[in-house]
Amino acid sequence: MADAREAFARALHEGHEREHDQRWQDAVDTYRKLLSSLRPTKDPESRAMRAIALMRSGNALMELRRWDDARAAIDEALHEAKGSGDPAIVAQALLAAGVFAANQDDRERGEAFLLDALERFHRKDDRASLQGRGWAFLNLATLYGKTGRLDLAFVTFTKAQDVLGAAEDWAGVAAAWEAQAQLRRAIHDEDRWREDLGEAIVFYDREGMKAKADRLRTLLGKKRV
Repeated sequence: MADAREAFARALHEGHEREHDQRWQDAVDTYRKLLSSLRPTKDPESRAMRAIALMRSGNALMELRRWDDARAAIDEALHEAKGSGDPAIVAQALLAAGVFAANQDDRERGEAFLLDALERFHRKDDRASLQGRGWAFLNLATLYGKTGRLDLAFVTFTKAQDVLGAAEDWAGVAAAWEAQAQLRRAIHDEDRWREDLGEAIVFYDREGMKAKADRLRTLLGKKRV
């Protein structure tokens, strides 16, 4: 099992690097290969590993807007997570399900999944739980913005930034500033959306996510921020 764990960790790292560089199809291919080596089983640890790989695959498929494939991956991830009996994995799978539902404009279901995940992430204060909590706040804030609950959205974005900062998840902090900028732009807050996007660029640069930072610079119409 030790060899399997090492191979799993290497494959996840490789997939993460592909996601980091926004090479989404390469990430999908990496996770597909990993999943082919993790055959369905009743072993809890194996089911946890399958759940994680399926979640990462689902995320990359959402970026590619392959919604049917993403739904299948996330549904299976939630099934495997529950079968693993690992509370942290279940919370992550609920978060993934909430993100998918929100992206499909199934807002009521998305909010229910995200609040369930958030409650579970609050049960511990380790780094993984902080990260999960921060990403749940981020996605809830985006959802609140889409449903016109603006005050709640901005308060929740601040929580996301603070919690992800405490977890030193700089890509997450950047994503929270970027999402907040998108909401400000949607409500025609011209000056402040640019300021928020500038904050996002700072944190994407800090994380070494050059492609993402450069794309936002282009959006601002500036070479430097």
